[in-house]
Amino acid sequence: MNKEYFLGIDGGSTKSKLILLDLKGKKVTRPLGALLRSNKCFEAKGKCLGHRSISEENFIQDVSNIINKIKHKKILFGCFSLADVDIKKDKRKVVKWINKVKSVNFPFIVVSDIECVLLSVYLESGVAVIAGTGSNYYAKNGDLVAKAGGLGYILADEGSGFSIGQKVLRAALKSYDGRGKKTILENLVLKKAGIKNMRKIITSVYTNTFKLDVGEFAPLTELALKKKDKVAKKILLSAVDEIESGIITVIKKVKLRGDFKICFVGGVFKNKFLLTEVERRIKKRFKKAEIIIVKNPAIGAAKLAIKEFERLNK
Repeated sequence: MNKEYFLGIDGGSTKSKLILLDLKGKKVTRPLGALLRSNKCFEAKGKCLGHRSISEENFIQDVSNIINKIKHKKILFGCFSLADVDIKKDKRKVVKWINKVKSVNFPFIVVSDIECVLLSVYLESGVAVIAGTGSNYYAKNGDLVAKAGGLGYILADEGSGFSIGQKVLRAALKSYDGRGKKTILENLVLKKAGIKNMRKIITSVYTNTFKLDVGEFAPLTELALKKKDKVAKKILLSAVDEIESGIITVIKKVKLRGDFKICFVGGVFKNKFLLTEVERRIKKRFKKAEIIIVKNPAIGAAKLAIKEFERLNK
């Protein structure tokens, strides 16, 4: 008899990750009990699954590629935890695309990536913050749920890698033109882009994958900060302001008090200065809150697949 698995895929605007879980021992009736007995069996990486960043053809191909890595395993239920599916229209579009993938021959659900963060560390309540290429905020306290941000680079994404990268590029160009303060970011951008004339940066930015390309300039702030660059520090503090604001907003909406956990996901939190400053501010306001860095939110997607499977098979 073939072993049966639950699939979780966390797909963002930069990369994706697949996780398979099984259930240890006998099936249990309580969803959380099942999750506590789940066991990670397989893990794989894939390409971008952000439906606003790539075409339908590329999305279908990328899903097919990552699913083919488990083609000999029997999947009971799957969960696709994806960026940019916060509204029903986007979710319906993505479900339609996934249904075109021949290797997806199992039942599945599609949810926003922010909804799986808490579950990935066995939490039913708390705060989830994503600050990767995009940004998103979520809090849950019993039946109360709140969201903020998460509506893309035009409407939101403040404090994200894209937002920081865009400010880096603008500051570098202003420095080059003489329209703004001189900053080390100018030389760092030139070096990273492999150009000698800052105005040629246009060819590196206005591409089909511009959101990803712009976000790749965000880490230059940390290099510039080591040289005590004031412009870089200002950019990072602006991102801290936005992240702090998002966290406070969702906490207030669901009335979280006392001991609760705040879970961080995304490459932006790899910036030590930014992470330290966000933690300092949040701990000052919410003294008993605990901050957790979540390394593998795909686990939360697989756990949500287990919960949904058990709900449908009660």
